[in-house]
This record gives sequence, structure tokens and C-alpha cells, in this order.
Amino acid sequence: MLDLGCGAGRDVYAIAQLVGEEGHVIGVDMTPEQLETARKYEDFHKNAFGFANSNVTFKNGLIEKLGDVGIETNSIDVIVSNCVINLVPDKESVIREVFL
Repeated sequence: MLDLGCGAGRDVYAIAQLVGEEGHVIGVDMTPEQLETARKYEDFHKNAFGFANSNVTFKNGLIEKLGDVGIETNSIDVIVSNCVINLVPDKESVIREVFL
């Protein structure tokens, strides 16, 4: 799964528990400080969920340029975004990216 504009990772961690240890969630955000906060809680959530390994990854970048952060075409099953796409000036580019 992919969370566009993940911020401090709250939705990423909620989804991480839902997909289980065999699933994986990637959070993308353009704000390094938000991602720093998100990464601080990776071990906490891994342990709270009883997982041997973390099932999340956080990437710094623009949601309208997912290839630039290493997200390959046709590599994501489900994409979520909570109140972020409305903030992007070029919404069409975000929609194009999610269909790749």
C-alpha cells in the first residue's frame, strides 16, 4: 500500500497493522520534519503489533513524482491519501502518477 502525503505516519501505521507483517506500506511526504517524526515511531509500532520486522517505509518526495522516490510502475496494489491531493497545485499530475 502507498500513502500519499503521509505526514507523521499516523495512517501508515494504522494501515500497517491492517495489512499485517506480510504486507508493506510506503508513506511519501515532501516534508523531512514530518518523516523524521514518522520514523521515530517505527520500532514502537513494530513491537506493539508483535511483528518481527517493520512493514513500513517512508520516502521523502513529491506525490506527483513518485518515480523520483523509487516507486516503480505497477508496484502498488492500493493507494490512499488523507486530505493531501487537494493541496497539490497540479492535481492532474498526481492522478496520472497513481495510474502508472
